[in-house]
Amino acid sequence: MNKKKPRILIIRCGLLGDTIDSTAVVKPLTEYFGDELTIDWITKPNLIDLFKYDSRISPIVLKFTKLPLLINMGKLKIILKSYMNPYDAVINLEVGSKFKNFARLIKSKIKVGQPYKYVAENRKNEHRVKHQLRILQSYFKNINADECYPYLVGSNIDVAHEYGIINKYIVICPATSKNNKKNHRGYRAWPLKNWKDLIKKIISQTTLDIVITGGKNEKEFIDVLNIQNDRVHNLCGVTSLPNLYEVMKNSECVIANDSGSVHVAGVSCKRVIALHGPTPFEETGPYGNSMNEIIEANLKMHCSPCYNTSRITSCPENKCMIDLSPDRILEYILK
Repeated sequence: MNKKKPRILIIRCGLLGDTIDSTAVVKPLTEYFGDELTIDWITKPNLIDLFKYDSRISPIVLKFTKLPLLINMGKLKIILKSYMNPYDAVINLEVGSKFKNFARLIKSKIKVGQPYKYVAENRKNEHRVKHQLRILQSYFKNINADECYPYLVGSNIDVAHEYGIINKYIVICPATSKNNKKNHRGYRAWPLKNWKDLIKKIISQTTLDIVITGGKNEKEFIDVLNIQNDRVHNLCGVTSLPNLYEVMKNSECVIANDSGSVHVAGVSCKRVIALHGPTPFEETGPYGNSMNEIIEANLKMHCSPCYNTSRITSCPENKCMIDLSPDRILEYILK
């Protein structure tokens, strides 16, 4: 009789950056359960391509995560299937309450995270990757977190053939998930004027091409840059996530706001310039790996970081990002 291959369910249904950071748990889980481990991963519909080229992971899409369990057909189907084919482990990496009852009802030998063990995000300057690994360590005690990094599997495309980019290039990512927010919710974005100035300086002071990236819903926002130059390639809304990985991997460096894109860069690019102001870089910046360099571009103002505090709601304008000059970013590029 063939031995049953280990199966686990990971519950981490966050945004792009949250999900990428959580992939740090895959390596220790594979070491524990063996190379034949298969993972069902609960995720959002727009992130299904994230795992397209990773043969170990099968994404399970949940559209309505906040619906009560009794009327949430997506969650109920997963629970029912777990009784027909139980998991070896369910790993709940969520810190909120919307998956607690769901995790409780999943049929599994091992259960990690809520509602069985709450692991608080209460360590100052602790990166959320470390927090996710602490959730795992609440059951799997012998994990060496220092050797665990987020990762992605790219599409292995030829960037020059796919997108016609022949010269050496850098990638810029001007958008964030809060593009349309005119209040403090949009304060973590570097102003478009700064991006325009930086592009002009790169064109005039280097021989590098520029690739602009972003999602389909960010195209209108990025089109405002209106850069008409043969050395600027606008791939906004064009690349899938696995292709974006390859575009970044083959670049000289990536420059990005605190957004999902900077986390793709953190697992793919050899050099990342992360623009930070109101958000805590030590906790939410790109985690990177042992093979790349992460540069924090931050004015270190006395009031930063202020995100999710009363200080940001009373701040009249985000000087921490407005005053972060294109000249300073160019210096990082030219180092």
